[in-house]
Amino acid sequence: MGAFIALIRKDLRLELRAGESVLTLVVLSLLILVVMVFALNAGVGPNNAETAAGALWVALIFAGTMGATRTLLAERENGCIRALMLSPTDPATLFFAKLTAGFLFMMTAEIAAVVLLVLFFNLDFDIRVARLAPPLMLGALGFAALATLLAGISGRVRTGDLLLPLLAVPMFVPALIAGVKASAIALTGSPLSSAAQWLKILTAFDMLFLGAGYLLFEFVMGED
Repeated sequence: MGAFIALIRKDLRLELRAGESVLTLVVLSLLILVVMVFALNAGVGPNNAETAAGALWVALIFAGTMGATRTLLAERENGCIRALMLSPTDPATLFFAKLTAGFLFMMTAEIAAVVLLVLFFNLDFDIRVARLAPPLMLGALGFAALATLLAGISGRVRTGDLLLPLLAVPMFVPALIAGVKASAIALTGSPLSSAAQWLKILTAFDMLFLGAGYLLFEFVMGED
């Protein structure tokens, strides 16, 4: 736990000093939502809530891809990642520390994205917005775990920035569908019991990606 807390403290301190990751994710989410508003003619029609849910999850995917990359970028640029792998720190601890940092960055960006979503899609600030919390937190956790693991692979090749979304998005599609369905149910005001099956799917994928990261991160980040 000491190593885990030290790694988290380092990442958060760097972010508080520079603010680059969160600011970049918020701006990216804003641009994605603006494009979706104009492309889908948002704000009109009976399916406005479903469209808003889809736009929100598109923003989460792209923001999560960039956030996972940035959590490992600094260590690779100065060679710190090799020192961390050679240290007595368990690779699983390093994985969960980077996962936690990426998750916090993603959730900060998602809070801003939800506020923008309500404004752009003419939604109401009511309990329906608060009901977005469970699917968004489960989705952000699962995607942060998957993207952190795959960022370790993509960072070892020259075109890693292009490789990461090509690997992460197809693997996350089932969880993406479940997240969009659960978010749409929350925004339409339907009972939460109708979203239970989708939340269970998100939970199952979270367990899968967390387990894969715990078991495979050591080999992904190992020496060439």
